[in-house]
Amino acid sequence: MNGRRESSQGLLTVAAVLLSSALNYGFTLLLGRWLDAAQYGAFASFTSLFMLSAALPIAFQQATSRRAQGANTRPALIAGGALGVTLLLLAPLTRPLGLDPLWVAAFALTLPLMALLGAWRGAAQRDGRAAAFGLSLLAEHGLKLALTAPLLQVWPGAAAPVAATLLGLGLALPLVRPPAGASPSPLSPGPGSVAAEGKRLLALVAAAQSALVYGDVLLAGALLLPEQSGEFAAAATLARVVFFAGWAVQVAAFPLVARRAATGAPGRPLLLGALGATLLIAGVPAAVMMAAPALCVELAFGGALPGAAALLPGAAAGTLLLTVAGTALNHALACGGRAAQLATARAYLLSGAALLLAALTFGTTPAHLTLLAALCRGTLLLGAAWALTPHLWRSSRVVSRV
Repeated sequence: MNGRRESSQGLLTVAAVLLSSALNYGFTLLLGRWLDAAQYGAFASFTSLFMLSAALPIAFQQATSRRAQGANTRPALIAGGALGVTLLLLAPLTRPLGLDPLWVAAFALTLPLMALLGAWRGAAQRDGRAAAFGLSLLAEHGLKLALTAPLLQVWPGAAAPVAATLLGLGLALPLVRPPAGASPSPLSPGPGSVAAEGKRLLALVAAAQSALVYGDVLLAGALLLPEQSGEFAAAATLARVVFFAGWAVQVAAFPLVARRAATGAPGRPLLLGALGATLLIAGVPAAVMMAAPALCVELAFGGALPGAAALLPGAAAGTLLLTVAGTALNHALACGGRAAQLATARAYLLSGAALLLAALTFGTTPAHLTLLAALCRGTLLLGAAWALTPHLWRSSRVVSRV
């Protein structure tokens, strides 16, 4: 009975993440038609900063989903406030990355709410409140889409979608608020999992992953001309359909794997199932983008960004490699303790460092930067294979025969 409930909650979570991703991409694609290449590149740079900062709420979401009870409310607000103050101080220095310092400052003020949203979503996952979890995702991305058109009448250019993005966060928060006096759910992990939260390491892993997924657009903003940056951002953004398809599997699998690992159940079936689902869900859009890039760009952006078509196959291939490796690393992260978290962080950091070094050395054109990003993301598969090696956790018996 409990297994059936786990399966239904997992399916609901996958559906919610996929639908919210579809809304998010509808939003992104419409912007390609509403904004010129330079403004689109500026918004893509903001999105990259947003997703790099999203490492904090993702860490709180994963950590809270492993707790026996509680929603990490106070720690999330404190950590979000600290990151917000840091970003606020750095805002004047962000213009060389293609960012407007005013956007960065406004975003910094929302970071405590963003961290809290992640923590509350983790509590909803743990307690089996899939409806609340899904509604918060749909509200965040749906409201962002609905608010952008009227805001464009007030603030032309990329400022309107930036404002809509920040408003969507605040409006989604009440939908996933934990019920007062909630007791642990039958789906909750055991009490021993509280000590294994590892919020700092989880935040490091999420930040390193976000840097690898979104850092190429920030590098494009710094290394390429504005028009080139916009076309690169269009290809990279369209290719992220592949990543977010696989991300739906990762989000749904994390609490299931953590619960089973806590009881000593074998992890191999869940790993193989997650990898199979990732290849199925993410492989189809990747294959379409590699086979018909011009058609995909035309359908997505109309005739506004034709240069993105030449970049899309490489971007899609690299993103698929990243997504498959990410599913494997997500499994290791959910199963393991500190050693698994360190191995996962190391894999992302090494691939990200390789991308940074290669881009600064050879990334002089959009084509070169796209190829380098694909190659460096592909190296993450080696890190995933190492992170899943059983001897890393054999002494602590965290993973049983992955």
